[in-house]
Amino acid sequence: MNKAPAGDDGLGTLCARWRRHTVAEGWRMPEDWSSPAVVPLAYAVMNGLAAEAPARALGTARALADVGVAEGLRDIGVLYDLCLTDLPQSVAVAFATGWETAETGPDPRLAARGMSGLPRHGEFLARAADVFAGIESTREGGSLVLVTIDGRVGGVSAAGRLVRWKRDVLLGEAVRLSFGEDWPAGYRDGVAVVLGRPEPAGRMLASVARARDTLAGLARKNPSILRAPVRITVRPLPSDLAALRRLLDADHAA
Repeated sequence: MNKAPAGDDGLGTLCARWRRHTVAEGWRMPEDWSSPAVVPLAYAVMNGLAAEAPARALGTARALADVGVAEGLRDIGVLYDLCLTDLPQSVAVAFATGWETAETGPDPRLAARGMSGLPRHGEFLARAADVFAGIESTREGGSLVLVTIDGRVGGVSAAGRLVRWKRDVLLGEAVRLSFGEDWPAGYRDGVAVVLGRPEPAGRMLASVARARDTLAGLARKNPSILRAPVRITVRPLPSDLAALRRLLDADHAA
């Protein structure tokens, strides 16, 4: 697959070209084209990654915005044309599935999570409350630790939406690749958190090392988007939900 030009603005440039070409081909409401859900799909196609999940999320977002499925499929076809590759059938099916299940499936919640694809802090704290209450047990038992991944770099919070979205996409992808879906995770404006288990120690250490290595490589390629090095801390989980909330607020304000 041919990729868009490398560089910090490659994703933003691709999204701008995608919108321009889609509007030129007859998108009915140009002012309604922009959606956070377009960015993960553009990122996946630009980098040759699996695009079914972001295509399904975009299908959901388009359905909730009253965009027809045919118009939505033409839109993602424009993206693939710009990247000089054919629209895979599996991606088209994923988009259509997201569109069809927008009212009944899990996709509206996933689409609302934002560019990182990780739960927002409210959802994270709800799962943490279940852990404290013993409703959600730890598979391997024992105490938990809080892993904090701070990828913020000065100036990004004041930058344009596409710059912040790209940072969020990169951090979310790194967290999922490193920690998987087993542990509760949360995200807010450049800071990701994960509840992990200190035992077995090898698994936790490997996940943290994988996140550190992945983000170090991404930061080298995107120096104005991600902190270099990304700050990762591992601490014991506070004793109650109120203390956890205070810790998260303090980390975000740091």
